[in-house]
Amino acid sequence: MVDHISREQAEAWLDEKVVQGIEHETTDGTEFNLRLQLSRLPLHVIKEETWGPLRVVGECTFDTERVAALVEDDEDRQKLLTRLGPILATAPGFYTFLDADGDPCEFPAVHSILLEHRIYPDGASQQAVMDSVMATAATMRSIQNTAAALQNQAVWNTGTEETEQ
Repeated sequence: MVDHISREQAEAWLDEKVVQGIEHETTDGTEFNLRLQLSRLPLHVIKEETWGPLRVVGECTFDTERVAALVEDDEDRQKLLTRLGPILATAPGFYTFLDADGDPCEFPAVHSILLEHRIYPDGASQQAVMDSVMATAATMRSIQNTAAALQNQAVWNTGTEETEQ
């Protein structure tokens, strides 16, 4: 059982055969913020307080014009939310919809989805950290793939409608 997780310990728990580019990011209000990538997905392992939990954080941004257009159309937005529901329900920890300013919002105004899983010191281990990092990355990849598939379907349907007319 671990009572206090240092930056060095958290870094040592990250499997460098799985994660890449581990960097220490200086952030106000945190004890440490480790930035890393898993399969080109940016993640953070953050600790805000000396005796507090580790926070594994990832953010999926709907930043391409094509995917952002899905969120703007009422019907496509509902399809996207319906498809993301099961992914988000099984995500580790919790999620928050964020608007373009990074503030929590309802889904119609979503610009990104913030995923966060907390690991408390009494449950911290290399296995717990790597499970959290990998599950968060898998959720991020599923969100991206779902949005891309729906976007491609919308483009294909638009092309089909134009051909039929």
